[in-house]
Order: sequence, then structure tokens, then C-alpha cells
Amino acid sequence: MKTLVAIPAYNEETAIGSVVLKARQHADKVIVVDDGSLDHTAEIAELAGAEVIRHLKNSGYGAALKTCFAAAQKNDAEVLIILDADGQHNPDHLKNLSAPILSGEADIVIGSRFLEKPKNIPKYRIFGMKVLDKLTSVSSNHKTDKVSDTQSGFRAYSKKAYASVDPRSKGMGAGSEILIDAQEKNLRIKEVPITVRYDVGKHSNNPVYHGVNVMMTLVRTVSQRRPLLFFGATGSVMLLGGLILGIDVLDLFNKNRTLPMGTALVTVILTISGMFTLLTGIILYSLEDSIRRIMKKN
Repeated sequence: MKTLVAIPAYNEETAIGSVVLKARQHADKVIVVDDGSLDHTAEIAELAGAEVIRHLKNSGYGAALKTCFAAAQKNDAEVLIILDADGQHNPDHLKNLSAPILSGEADIVIGSRFLEKPKNIPKYRIFGMKVLDKLTSVSSNHKTDKVSDTQSGFRAYSKKAYASVDPRSKGMGAGSEILIDAQEKNLRIKEVPITVRYDVGKHSNNPVYHGVNVMMTLVRTVSQRRPLLFFGATGSVMLLGGLILGIDVLDLFNKNRTLPMGTALVTVILTISGMFTLLTGIILYSLEDSIRRIMKKN
């Protein structure tokens, strides 16, 4: 199979039929991952000609992506393209996303809303997406700096890519996690321009929930993949706070010969917590470095 289009869907009975019909014009096969929908999404997708894989309960966008990757491996697809179910993505762009992979130029192709001047995108969304782009960049040690739209869900994956990326997040943060994982595995990433409609569809997650979900995923990712940065920075801030409060405690004691118990207690807690957190980061970093070296030797 050359091109497989996989569509994660949750309660999208209004748009899913037309999305599947349009996608079938550019793909060898269309699969809809029905993520525990409570409406007729699955039935309409099947009537439109898609193969439907059902989740018994709503497990989240990241979980649906993992099912898409597994389906691509089962079908041995040369290209897997992920398409939103709400009609915001234009299926006519499918060929543009698959072309760089079929020609061997890239392992992952992202449909970017920002390669060209964005049109009809609400300003609050642009601001939020740019914040998440920056956080993703910092979390990846700036390896994703050249990616203009880290939050785009319209993506194409090569065999090598969909077989190797492994998002742990079950929520919307999976998109950023995949990019960080891809950069660490030296997968080639390319972007092509797309346009997105915001006058159709209705996201099940509001932008605030989406943003919080992505940020929590990035925090977890940094703590696991860059423990010295995460725990070291956190521990250093705690130690600095304890030092500053400790100076105040000593100053008050010298002046009044009384010990402010509340401030002193906070000072001790911050100092001990900071030292423990910093030590945790050093230990985890040492373990990670040792494991990395062992894996390289093997």
C-alpha cells in the first residue's frame, strides 16, 4: 500500500462523511479511529467507505495516534497521513504532504499554517500556538527551532517514522512529544504550506485545555529526557529561595534576638528540598548517560 490516511475522530458525525469521501480521492485506503464516540461517527465513516477501528472508551488524541501508527504497520503503508476529522484540513493537500516522503526527502512532513501569511486564524490561537512552539523548542533543546507549526495535526509519516516514534501522552501533547522524539532519532522533518478553515468543525477540547495539556506533556517529557535541566533548575531555584530567606532570618535574629519560626521553617524546607531535587537530577542524569553509553556499545 502506498498511501494510508488515518483520521482520529471523536463525536464528528457532522463532518466525518465528507472528510472520508474527499480523502479517498487521494489515498489507497482510509481508516477512521473512532475514539469512543457517543454519536454516529463510526457508522457514517463506514458508509463513506472508511475502515473503522473503535476504541471502547474515549482515550485521547495521543492514544488514537498510536492506533493510527499500528494500523499503518499492519497495512505496510509507504506513507501514513494523519488528517483531522472536523473538516478544517483540506484533503486536497494530501498529495503535497506525501510527495516529500515518496521522493525520499523527508521522514515526517508537517502541514504548516505559518509558512505563508496565515489567513482567517484567530489572533488568540496564533498567540497560543506560538507559545507552545517556543515551549516545544525549549523542551527539545532547540532542535525544533526550524519547525514553524509544531501544533499542526496534519502530518505525513514514512515507514521509518511511524515505526519508530512512540508518544506516551494520551492527550493533545502527543504532537509535540512526537517531534521531540523524531529529532532525537534524527528523522528528517520538512514542512509544506497548508490552509485551515476555522469556520467549520468544533474541537472537543477548548484552546485553554489544549494548551495546558501540551504544557503538562512537555514538562513530563523534559523531566524524563533532560533530568539535569529540569531537576537541576528546580532545585537551584529552591536553594536560592532558601538562601535568600536564610539571610533574612539571620538578619532578624541579629537585630531582635528572636527567631521567626515560620520563616525559618520555610527556609529549612526550601533548602532541604532544593538539595534533594538537585541531587535527584544529578543521579538521573548519570543513569541516563550510562544507559546511553551502554546502548551505543551494543
